[in-house]
Amino acid sequence: MQSIASAPNAPLGALRDDGSLDPAHAGALTDELAVALYEHMVLARTVDERLVALQREGVIASHSSAVGEEAAIVGAAAAMLDDDWIFPSAREHAAALWRGMPLAAYAHHVFGTARDATLGHASGDPPFWRAARVASCSPLVGTQIPHAVGVAWAARTRKAAVAALVYFGDGATSSGDFHTGLNFAGVTRAPVVALCRNNGFAVSTPVARQSAPSGLAVKAVAYGLHGVRVDGTDVVAVLSVVRAARDRAVAGGGGTLVEAVIPAVERVDPVERLRRHLEARALWDAAREQRLVAEVAADVERALAEARAADKPAPDTIFDGVLASSTASAPHARAPR
Repeated sequence: MQSIASAPNAPLGALRDDGSLDPAHAGALTDELAVALYEHMVLARTVDERLVALQREGVIASHSSAVGEEAAIVGAAAAMLDDDWIFPSAREHAAALWRGMPLAAYAHHVFGTARDATLGHASGDPPFWRAARVASCSPLVGTQIPHAVGVAWAARTRKAAVAALVYFGDGATSSGDFHTGLNFAGVTRAPVVALCRNNGFAVSTPVARQSAPSGLAVKAVAYGLHGVRVDGTDVVAVLSVVRAARDRAVAGGGGTLVEAVIPAVERVDPVERLRRHLEARALWDAAREQRLVAEVAADVERALAEARAADKPAPDTIFDGVLASSTASAPHARAPR
């Protein structure tokens, strides 16, 4: 793995412009996994674009777009094992879908219906699907970082081969929760992979708004963590880096701060980039692309239509999952003034 100390200004990459793969990563991606990653990235992009449109129409209250960040999100999720925990921020619906959250379940969560796992109590983003160990998190910046470290530390104390992956944007690196969480991770050697989607980064300039150094992974040094920078538009590189970080953490080697660099200038489309690789491996063609796009669009529209037609949670469920028991003195039981 390329460390921040050895190459502070060179994010690690694997995919080349012509679609070929750096030989050092040749064994990272089977044919089946390559296709699955691409299909999920197309699904993530389609869902994102539809929800952005619905938010602008006023149909849903809010949506945090991750267009252009699919490689960092899906690649990291794919590197984790089923028993590991994922702590998303507001933009990681693609990670939940990769882990097995049904598309309809996510749609119900976005619309806050009676069939939503949180009964409409939570914001439409981040996603939540306990069955796949996708934790319920606040949309507030950085708050999920200490929680992820706590779960990772608990796994270490129990000697369980379980890690936690926590996502956040570059803005979270200015939060107290970032400092508290990663400092605690370093002290306890908690098996956590902290993935920062640095989508405000221009490779040739410092991250002026969040940090003086030209990059964020260098912050890992102060916390006693490993630090690595990776091309956030390269799903193979992200997969390789997070997989290695996860394995080292579970083996007792400590956590890693991964900075997934997604340049704000001259953005590279991660979906097109992976498609070129599939075509270079003779795994994809125009007919298969057309079929996938049509099937994904139909699946998304069907899930959204189901959620839009669903009932809203009943008023008397407002404290379900919040209070252990409900009494006559509870606020929702009082007579209106």
